[in-house]
Amino acid sequence: MKPTRMVFNWHKNLLALDRITPPWDKIKIIRRESISKNPIKNGIVTLEQTFLPLIKLKWKVSHGDYSEGKSFQDSMISGPLKKWTHNHDFKKLSSSSTTIEDTIQFDHWISLNKLNKFTLDRLHKSFDYRSKIIDHDLENLYDNINNNYILISGATGMIGGDLVPLLNSLGYKIIILKFDKNSKNKGCTKNYSSVNKDIITFRWNPYSQNTLIIPKEISKKIKFLVNLSGENILGVWTKSKKDLILKSRISSTRSLYQILKVNSIRLDCSIHASATGFYGSKKSNILDENNSSGLGFLAETTKEWEKEQNKFSKFTNRNINLRIGTVLSTKGGLVKLLELPFRLGVAGHIGEGKNYMNWILLEDLIRIIANALQNKRLSGPVNAVSPNPIQSKEFFHALAKKYNSKFFIKIPSFIPKIISKELVDEIIISDQKIAPKQLLRNNYSFLAEDINKALDNIISI
Repeated sequence: MKPTRMVFNWHKNLLALDRITPPWDKIKIIRRESISKNPIKNGIVTLEQTFLPLIKLKWKVSHGDYSEGKSFQDSMISGPLKKWTHNHDFKKLSSSSTTIEDTIQFDHWISLNKLNKFTLDRLHKSFDYRSKIIDHDLENLYDNINNNYILISGATGMIGGDLVPLLNSLGYKIIILKFDKNSKNKGCTKNYSSVNKDIITFRWNPYSQNTLIIPKEISKKIKFLVNLSGENILGVWTKSKKDLILKSRISSTRSLYQILKVNSIRLDCSIHASATGFYGSKKSNILDENNSSGLGFLAETTKEWEKEQNKFSKFTNRNINLRIGTVLSTKGGLVKLLELPFRLGVAGHIGEGKNYMNWILLEDLIRIIANALQNKRLSGPVNAVSPNPIQSKEFFHALAKKYNSKFFIKIPSFIPKIISKELVDEIIISDQKIAPKQLLRNNYSFLAEDINKALDNIISI
């Protein structure tokens, strides 16, 4: 680990708690209160934790007992436990090495040995996760000596919700474009905190005829763009749904282009979410970034989307089309959709399950984005997938095992096709083997190449 001052300062980041909270804890920060820029000195946070699908409990926690560079304490004001205090002590081992001692005292309302053991086991796993996250981020800090900003659209979605805390922890200043259908794009700002200017939010309507005007003192410091906007492709593909999938992607990308043009912004790097649907369904071929687009609605949509993205080359040194596979997360997407039936003991898959899935762990995906911002060798199409695609039946069996499902059924593909044939053919039983050639060639180190390791990073029963 790094010098004590650096490690301690990392914890001062506004979204540090968001960053180190493990996915399986299912904790969302719903309110922050602070009278200074340093949230761990005197801040108060309100958390919402989900237990099982329908049970949500709130925690209110205060930061205090602060000693600069040495320690701070979290204390529960109200919540599901009788008592909770967490002391963070930073111990200098050498000029370049630090250890963090975490001391937690807790009492449940009911004293049961099994309940206490369960809590301790979860804490040990959670702090192992925290340690790995902190180590990674400290090794990959961005030296933001010029206070540069990164502009992000789609920041509140599944990917953006994890990406923003990572970028905040790495040292980027962030501008979030928050979708607001009523916005006239007048450039009004709203900060996460009235005393913290590291993260700024602009209300943005990509369908407006007006272009968002950004104050010059901010726009001149915007050096990066991440475009994650777009309607979720899951759902019944009615004509109106398909129109929205295409329109949301094209309109938001064109609006971002106009923002760069009108505000005279010149970027070091722009990254756009694209999709492996670009390739269509191509059995038995191993596909990489050199392959052409395929057939079908998703392929055509992605092709048109990337045409708009590629226009950004006029305003950026590097322009990246990030072709993303099935993202594994309990916060959204396929795993979240399947969580309830699999938890209840009923698992299964559609069709024969021999089709190949191209997946990526959410933590890997956001690390890939952060890596691509600085890796000058990455440009153009980049496949954001694990190097190990698996047959869909293997994925569903691995997920069922993780959730301890007791029953496994096979659903004939013709049944869901009655509702949406295109959706089933192009997503559920689409057959592709995609290689992340650019990432491997540029030595990106995957956190989870194996499906079981990926699931271990998001699920804890």
